Amino acid sequence: MPADTFDPLDCPAAARPLQLELLRLGDTAAAWSAAGFFVSAEGTVTLGQTIIQCTGQGEPFQGWQIQGIGSGSSISEHPSIDGLTLLPASDTGPLLNEVASQPHPNGITSIDHIVVSTGDSQRSIAAFESAGFEVRGSRSTSSYGSPMCQTFFWAGDVIVELMGPDHGEAASESPAQIFGLALVATDLDSTVAALGELLGTAKAAVQTGRQIARLRTNSVGIGLPIAVMSPHLSS
Repeated sequence: MPADTFDPLDCPAAARPLQLELLRLGDTAAAWSAAGFFVSAEGTVTLGQTIIQCTGQGEPFQGWQIQGIGSGSSISEHPSIDGLTLLPASDTGPLLNEVASQPHPNGITSIDHIVVSTGDSQRSIAAFESAGFEVRGSRSTSSYGSPMCQTFFWAGDVIVELMGPDHGEAASESPAQIFGLALVATDLDSTVAALGELLGTAKAAVQTGRQIARLRTNSVGIGLPIAVMSPHLSS
Protein backbone atom coordinates (compact mmCIF):
# COMPACT_ATOMS: atom_id res chain seq x y z
CA MET A 1 0.00 0.00 0.00
CA PRO A 2 2.65 2.51 -1.04
CA ALA A 3 2.07 6.24 -1.24
CA ASP A 4 4.02 5.95 -4.45
CA THR A 5 5.19 9.33 -5.70
CA PHE A 6 4.15 11.43 -2.73
CA ASP A 7 7.07 13.44 -1.33
CA PRO A 8 6.51 14.23 2.36
CA LEU A 9 9.25 16.85 2.27
CA ASP A 10 7.28 19.14 -0.03
CA CYS A 11 5.04 20.35 2.78
CA PRO A 12 6.51 21.22 6.20
CA ALA A 13 4.58 20.20 9.29
CA ALA A 14 3.71 23.81 10.06
CA ALA A 15 1.79 24.03 6.78
CA ARG A 16 -0.52 21.11 7.59
CA PRO A 17 -3.64 22.47 9.34
CA LEU A 18 -5.24 19.08 10.02
CA GLN A 19 -4.05 16.25 12.27
CA LEU A 20 -5.31 12.70 12.54
CA GLU A 21 -5.63 12.38 16.32
CA LEU A 22 -7.65 9.21 16.82
CA LEU A 23 -8.50 6.00 14.97
CA ARG A 24 -11.20 3.99 16.67
CA LEU A 25 -10.96 0.31 15.70
CA GLY A 26 -12.97 -2.73 16.72
CA ASP A 27 -9.89 -4.83 17.45
CA THR A 28 -9.16 -6.12 20.93
CA ALA A 29 -6.26 -4.68 22.89
CA ALA A 30 -4.85 -8.22 23.08
CA ALA A 31 -4.58 -8.38 19.27
CA TRP A 32 -2.35 -5.31 19.11
CA SER A 33 -0.34 -6.47 22.10
CA ALA A 34 0.27 -9.80 20.35
CA ALA A 35 1.67 -7.85 17.39
CA GLY A 36 4.31 -6.28 19.62
CA PHE A 37 2.68 -2.95 20.44
CA PHE A 38 2.55 -1.35 23.86
CA VAL A 39 -1.15 -1.10 24.71
CA SER A 40 -2.22 1.13 27.60
CA ALA A 41 -4.60 0.02 30.33
CA GLU A 42 -7.26 2.02 28.47
CA GLY A 43 -6.78 -0.09 25.33
CA THR A 44 -4.92 2.54 23.30
CA VAL A 45 -1.85 2.45 21.08
CA THR A 46 0.07 5.66 20.41
CA LEU A 47 1.71 6.01 16.99
CA GLY A 48 3.26 9.41 16.31
CA GLN A 49 0.57 12.04 16.85
CA THR A 50 -2.26 9.50 16.50
CA ILE A 51 -3.90 7.32 19.11
CA ILE A 52 -5.46 4.03 18.07
CA GLN A 53 -8.33 3.11 20.37
CA CYS A 54 -9.24 -0.58 20.54
CA THR A 55 -12.88 -1.18 21.46
CA GLY A 56 -13.08 -4.95 20.99
CA GLN A 57 -16.42 -4.52 19.24
CA GLY A 58 -15.45 -6.26 16.03
CA GLU A 59 -16.02 -3.79 13.20
CA PRO A 60 -12.54 -2.91 11.87
CA PHE A 61 -13.07 0.85 11.51
CA GLN A 62 -15.44 2.72 13.80
CA GLY A 63 -14.44 6.34 13.22
CA TRP A 64 -11.65 8.87 13.26
CA GLN A 65 -11.06 12.19 14.93
CA ILE A 66 -9.22 14.86 12.94
CA GLN A 67 -8.10 18.03 14.65
CA GLY A 68 -9.02 21.05 12.57
CA ILE A 69 -12.25 19.69 11.14
CA GLY A 70 -15.30 21.31 12.65
CA SER A 71 -13.32 24.21 14.11
CA GLY A 72 -15.10 26.71 11.88
CA SER A 73 -18.46 24.96 11.89
CA SER A 74 -20.33 22.38 13.90
CA ILE A 75 -19.10 18.81 13.61
CA SER A 76 -22.71 17.89 12.88
CA GLU A 77 -22.26 19.51 9.46
CA HIS A 78 -19.53 16.95 8.69
CA PRO A 79 -20.62 13.75 10.51
CA SER A 80 -18.59 11.77 8.00
CA ILE A 81 -16.29 12.19 5.04
CA ASP A 82 -18.07 10.30 2.28
CA GLY A 83 -19.06 7.56 4.74
CA LEU A 84 -16.02 7.68 7.04
CA THR A 85 -17.43 8.52 10.47
CA LEU A 86 -15.99 11.62 12.11
CA LEU A 87 -15.71 11.58 15.89
CA PRO A 88 -16.14 14.90 17.71
CA ALA A 89 -13.51 15.78 20.29
CA SER A 90 -16.08 15.52 23.07
CA ASP A 91 -16.64 11.87 22.14
CA THR A 92 -13.19 10.85 23.37
CA GLY A 93 -13.28 12.73 26.64
CA PRO A 94 -10.16 13.70 28.63
CA LEU A 95 -8.90 10.11 28.71
CA LEU A 96 -6.85 10.25 25.53
CA ASN A 97 -4.96 13.36 26.62
CA GLU A 98 -3.71 11.44 29.64
CA VAL A 99 -2.82 8.12 27.97
CA ALA A 100 0.64 6.94 28.88
CA SER A 101 2.85 6.09 25.94
CA GLN A 102 5.88 3.82 25.90
CA PRO A 103 8.12 2.62 23.04
CA HIS A 104 6.67 -0.36 21.23
CA PRO A 105 8.65 -3.60 21.62
CA ASN A 106 8.33 -4.17 17.85
CA GLY A 107 10.14 -0.91 17.06
CA ILE A 108 7.20 0.67 15.17
CA THR A 109 6.89 4.39 15.84
CA SER A 110 4.26 6.05 13.67
CA ILE A 111 1.68 5.84 10.88
CA ASP A 112 3.12 6.48 7.43
CA HIS A 113 -0.17 6.50 5.57
CA ILE A 114 -3.75 5.36 5.81
CA VAL A 115 -5.28 3.93 2.66
CA VAL A 116 -8.87 4.80 1.78
CA SER A 117 -10.74 3.08 -1.06
CA THR A 118 -13.72 4.56 -2.85
CA GLY A 119 -16.12 3.70 -5.65
CA ASP A 120 -16.04 7.26 -6.98
CA SER A 121 -12.77 9.18 -6.83
CA GLN A 122 -14.21 12.58 -7.77
CA ARG A 123 -17.04 12.33 -5.25
CA SER A 124 -14.65 11.37 -2.45
CA ILE A 125 -12.09 14.03 -3.36
CA ALA A 126 -14.86 16.64 -3.22
CA ALA A 127 -15.92 15.32 0.20
CA PHE A 128 -12.38 15.49 1.57
CA GLU A 129 -11.91 19.01 0.22
CA SER A 130 -15.25 20.09 1.67
CA ALA A 131 -14.10 18.83 5.08
CA GLY A 132 -10.94 20.92 4.88
CA PHE A 133 -8.34 18.64 3.28
CA GLU A 134 -6.07 19.91 0.51
CA VAL A 135 -5.02 17.68 -2.39
CA ARG A 136 -1.21 17.41 -2.25
CA GLY A 137 -0.69 15.13 -5.24
CA SER A 138 -2.28 12.51 -7.47
CA ARG A 139 -1.36 9.94 -10.07
CA SER A 140 -2.85 7.27 -12.28
CA THR A 141 -1.65 3.68 -11.94
CA SER A 142 -2.44 0.18 -13.13
CA SER A 143 -0.25 -1.46 -10.50
CA TYR A 144 -3.28 -3.09 -8.89
CA GLY A 145 -4.92 -4.33 -12.10
CA SER A 146 -7.67 -1.95 -13.18
CA PRO A 147 -6.70 1.68 -13.83
CA MET A 148 -6.79 3.52 -10.52
CA CYS A 149 -6.35 7.09 -9.37
CA GLN A 150 -4.33 7.75 -6.22
CA THR A 151 -4.93 11.09 -4.50
CA PHE A 152 -2.88 12.23 -1.50
CA PHE A 153 -3.78 14.47 1.42
CA TRP A 154 -1.97 15.40 4.64
CA ALA A 155 -3.55 14.75 8.03
CA GLY A 156 -0.72 16.17 10.13
CA ASP A 157 2.05 13.58 10.32
CA VAL A 158 -0.08 11.04 8.42
CA ILE A 159 -0.60 10.74 4.67
CA VAL A 160 -4.14 9.87 3.55
CA GLU A 161 -3.99 7.94 0.27
CA LEU A 162 -7.32 7.78 -1.55
CA MET A 163 -7.61 5.01 -4.17
CA GLY A 164 -10.48 4.83 -6.63
CA PRO A 165 -11.46 4.59 -10.30
CA ASP A 166 -9.26 6.59 -12.66
CA HIS A 167 -10.58 9.34 -14.91
CA GLY A 168 -12.86 7.83 -17.53
CA GLU A 169 -13.34 4.59 -15.61
CA ALA A 170 -16.75 3.51 -14.33
CA ALA A 171 -17.60 4.79 -10.85
CA SER A 172 -19.95 3.25 -8.29
CA GLU A 173 -21.95 4.43 -5.31
CA SER A 174 -19.69 2.59 -2.87
CA PRO A 175 -18.70 5.00 -0.07
CA ALA A 176 -15.16 5.61 1.07
CA GLN A 177 -13.76 2.87 3.32
CA ILE A 178 -10.53 2.41 5.26
CA PHE A 179 -8.58 -0.17 3.28
CA GLY A 180 -5.47 -0.48 5.46
CA LEU A 181 -2.59 1.12 7.31
CA ALA A 182 1.10 1.50 6.57
CA LEU A 183 3.24 2.00 9.67
CA VAL A 184 6.85 3.09 10.09
CA ALA A 185 9.59 1.17 11.93
CA THR A 186 12.78 2.99 12.85
CA ASP A 187 14.80 -0.10 11.91
CA LEU A 188 12.77 -2.46 9.74
CA ASP A 189 15.31 -5.27 10.00
CA SER A 190 15.04 -5.17 13.80
CA THR A 191 11.24 -5.18 13.57
CA VAL A 192 11.33 -8.20 11.26
CA ALA A 193 13.56 -9.97 13.79
CA ALA A 194 11.32 -8.99 16.71
CA LEU A 195 8.08 -10.15 15.10
CA GLY A 196 9.42 -13.28 13.42
CA GLU A 197 6.74 -15.12 11.45
CA LEU A 198 4.19 -12.38 12.12
CA LEU A 199 5.94 -10.16 9.60
CA GLY A 200 6.60 -11.15 6.02
CA THR A 201 9.92 -10.76 4.27
CA ALA A 202 10.93 -7.14 3.70
CA LYS A 203 11.17 -6.12 0.05
CA ALA A 204 11.78 -2.95 -1.91
CA ALA A 205 8.90 -0.49 -1.73
CA VAL A 206 7.76 1.57 -4.70
CA GLN A 207 9.29 4.60 -3.05
CA THR A 208 13.00 4.63 -3.84
CA GLY A 209 15.21 3.61 -0.96
CA ARG A 210 12.44 2.27 1.27
CA GLN A 211 11.44 -1.26 2.20
CA ILE A 212 8.08 -2.75 3.12
CA ALA A 213 6.83 -5.92 4.82
CA ARG A 214 3.32 -7.19 5.48
CA LEU A 215 2.07 -7.85 8.98
CA ARG A 216 0.12 -11.11 9.18
CA THR A 217 -2.81 -9.46 10.93
CA ASN A 218 -5.09 -12.52 10.68
CA SER A 219 -2.70 -14.40 12.96
CA VAL A 220 -3.36 -12.00 15.84
CA GLY A 221 -6.90 -10.84 15.09
CA ILE A 222 -6.31 -7.32 13.75
CA GLY A 223 -9.07 -6.41 11.30
CA LEU A 224 -7.34 -4.04 8.87
CA PRO A 225 -4.45 -4.99 6.59
CA ILE A 226 -1.19 -3.49 7.85
CA ALA A 227 2.17 -2.97 6.17
CA VAL A 228 5.34 -1.89 7.94
CA MET A 229 7.83 0.37 6.15
CA SER A 230 11.29 1.75 6.69
CA PRO A 231 11.41 5.52 7.32
CA HIS A 232 11.15 8.18 4.65
CA LEU A 233 14.51 9.24 3.28
CA SER A 234 15.63 12.57 4.70
CA SER A 235 16.82 13.87 1.38
